[in-house]
Order: sequence, then structure tokens, then C-alpha cells
Amino acid sequence: MNPRPRQLKSIQFVACAVFCFLFVASAFAKNPVPTVVGPPVPQAVVPGSGEFTLTVYGANFVSGAVVNWNRSPRSTTFVSARELKAQILASDVATATAGYITVTNPPPGGGTSSSSYGLVEVHTPTATIVAKKPHVYFRGGATWVFLATDFNNDGILDFIGERNGHILTMLGNGDGTFRFGAVAPGQYYSPGAIAYGDFNSDGNEDLVFGANWNGPPFKLQVDLGDGNGAFRFGSRSRQFNGPSPYGIVVGDFNRDGNLDLAAITYTLDVFLGNGDGTLKHSMEYSVGVLYLVSADFNGDGILDLALAWDHGIYVMLGNGDGSFQKPRTVFSSTNFLGGCSFGPSFFVTDFNRDGKADLAYCESDYPQNKGKIWVLLGNGDGTFKKPTSIIVHPYAGDFSFAAGDFNSDGKTDLMANYWTSGNFNQSETDLFLGNGDGTFQPKKIINLPGQPYNAELGIVPADFNSDGLLDFIFQQPGDVVVFTQR
Repeated sequence: MNPRPRQLKSIQFVACAVFCFLFVASAFAKNPVPTVVGPPVPQAVVPGSGEFTLTVYGANFVSGAVVNWNRSPRSTTFVSARELKAQILASDVATATAGYITVTNPPPGGGTSSSSYGLVEVHTPTATIVAKKPHVYFRGGATWVFLATDFNNDGILDFIGERNGHILTMLGNGDGTFRFGAVAPGQYYSPGAIAYGDFNSDGNEDLVFGANWNGPPFKLQVDLGDGNGAFRFGSRSRQFNGPSPYGIVVGDFNRDGNLDLAAITYTLDVFLGNGDGTLKHSMEYSVGVLYLVSADFNGDGILDLALAWDHGIYVMLGNGDGSFQKPRTVFSSTNFLGGCSFGPSFFVTDFNRDGKADLAYCESDYPQNKGKIWVLLGNGDGTFKKPTSIIVHPYAGDFSFAAGDFNSDGKTDLMANYWTSGNFNQSETDLFLGNGDGTFQPKKIINLPGQPYNAELGIVPADFNSDGLLDFIFQQPGDVVVFTQR
């Protein structure tokens, strides 16, 4: 029996309403901004070894995502929201070089992983580090913050640093030396945090930091990049009742195609991006955080947070809408975790090449004045294996460290720097070569020309001359020292 005319019209109306809703929803749905986390696999290859398949890990990947090698797209296979595979050409690795890896999600929304990148070193493996005579910048001024990325879109790594409350851009020349670029607007409050990413979706790197205009109270400020290494004022958002943020991580936490950020003061605050360089305060969590990193720790392709403070390491799983679940304890200690120096003491990377995010952090056992680096290998489900530790030095309670493949063998290593005497006239730099399974070889003492050096404010590894060997920067209290490898 056929429906009556009135019933037929009702059915047609409902069907149209459902279709129209789905059409409008799909029309306005946006792809998220992707994030690259940790090193790709492999993270080093020998020059002339031919084409190969590169596996890239991260979060917010979608079908149609493309892996870029030095800004050039490569044939890419979507595996999951956290894994992509790309075909790297033989011509890409014909000679010693550095391959900078980014990911681009297709429109609507989408965009390139501007707040993160991976690195493939194309070089024959070395037994240790041999550094050239360093170049020194910002001599005699404070250098509380330091970030390395390409701010002027020329394919060469640049860096920004702070000097007397101002943020300065230093543009890379491609040989490991730098030239002055510009001063970013605003009065940076030190010590504090700064981060970068494309907050207005114009393809240029922007800056976000805690600004000291008339503070306290302090506000977040966004300076918009022009793609040539200079910046203009963008926006300010929400004042903090506590100190200026001393930790900022950037990512698309609500997967709407705009970069967001999480900042730590006395609380953990989440700011959602509007896509035009402005931010709106979204969530506040009452956690006394000291250090903060972001990655996909449970394998769902959504960005999570890992936090370190006092005597514990915690994970807050992301819900994909800009909110996070309650902190879960993944490790606790009777000693104080983090705070081994004034620089970063908490890193996310991949030590055992399984594509699951691992953590590295330090422990200062001040009664014994003994420093350790702890490694937590991730299981990929939000949990971690039992941690293992490395004693940096039996009398080094204050030290800086960093992770990276310093000898280009495809395995993540650790580097540490510390004073060896109480009168601060002797220092030591150690290299712990990784075995590729989360364990490390006994330390190698690195002889740096012109010692002593004190990387009290942090060590930043990067390939500044694109020769396939990882270079590194020591942030000293009065200057920035750039070392390139031979």
C-alpha cells in the first residue's frame, strides 16, 4: 500500500533534512593540523644507499596526508592517524645532507606540521663527536629561551633567543653561522616559555610567549611571522594570576584545523586557536606542573600531554575536543624529578625505534649530589615500561642533557654537560651512544675546543649546516655557543 500524499511529503522532508544536515556538517568539517613526534624510522641512512620507505609518526594524520622531504612532497601511504609511510627517492640521499620531514594534511583545514618536524641524517655513521671551533652569539646578555626552526622559509634552520627581555631572530647562513634578523615586538618576561607554530594559517612561523607589559599579571602574546624572519604584533590573551608561563606546547588539540596550545604556571591552561592568530582560554586544570611535552601516547592519533613535577611523571590523555583526562601516574620517585638545570629537563622521543613515544627526564639526588637521566619506554597504550637510568656523574647533581642521533647511526643518543669542580673552572661533556633498544653504551667524554663550557640553560641539537651530522648549541648564562661537527 502506497503512503498517503501527506505521509510522503513528511518522509521526503525528513530525508531532505537528514541529507542537508550531513551535507552542511561535512562542508564545515575541517581536517586537523598534523604533528610530527619523535624521529622517523630510519632517522639516518648512508649516502648513496638508494630509495627507501620512511615511516613517520605523530598525531592528527588523515587520509590524503603527504610527507614532505625538505618541503618537497613524496608519495605517501596513510597507515593510521599516527603513522604514515613515504617513498624517499635515491636522489634525496645521493650525498650527505639533512632531510627535514614535515607532514601536510589536505584541506579543508589541514595544513603543514608547522610546530614540529622530524630529521633524517644522511651520513656515514661516526664513532664519536668531533666538534669544530664554535661560534658565539649574544655574548654578555641573558639567553633564557632558545628555539630552532626555519623562520624565513629558505630551507635553512634559524634560531631565536632572548636578550635582556627582547626576542631576537638569528637567520642561518647554511654553514652553521648566523646573522641578525629582527627583534620581535613585545617585552618577554624571563625566565619563561616561548613556542612557535603557524597560528594564522598563512604558511609562516609565528611566536607565542608570556609577555611582561606591565606585569605581573602576565599575558600570552602572539607575534605573527612575515616569512622573512621578522614579526609583527598579533594578539594578547588572558592574564595569569601566577607567574609568566614557564612551559608551552603547541598542537591542534581539538582537531579543528587551527593550532592550540597548553601553558603551565601554577595551573595547566589550554588555549584554543581561532585560526587568525588569536587564542581563547578553554580549560584550566589544577595541577602543579613543572615540565610539559605533547605526543600521542596511547596510539589513537590524538595528542596527549605528559607532565613532570615534584616526584612523579604523569600522562593526561587527550579527548580530541581540546580537553584532557585526569592525570595518570606513570612513574614516581622519592627524589625530585626534573630541575637538574635551568634548561629543559623533560623530552619526548623514540629510543627503541618502535614508533611509540618514549620519555627522558632527569633526577637530582641532592643529598648525594648525584645526577641521573631516566628513560621511560612507551608501550603505545598510554603506559610505560619500568624505567632505566644512567648515572651522568656521581658528583653531578646539576647538569643539562639532550637527546638526538649525534653519530648518524640511526639510534637516539644522549648528551650531557656539567661542571666537574666546585669553583666552576672545569666542565665535562659526555656522549652516551644509543643501542637502539632503549639502552646506552658507556659514556664517551667529548673534547670541545676552548672548554670549559656550561650549558646551564640547555642543549639544543639540530643540523645547522645540513651535512648529515647533528650539531648542537650550548645555552650558557651569558651567551649562545654553536658547535658544528667535522
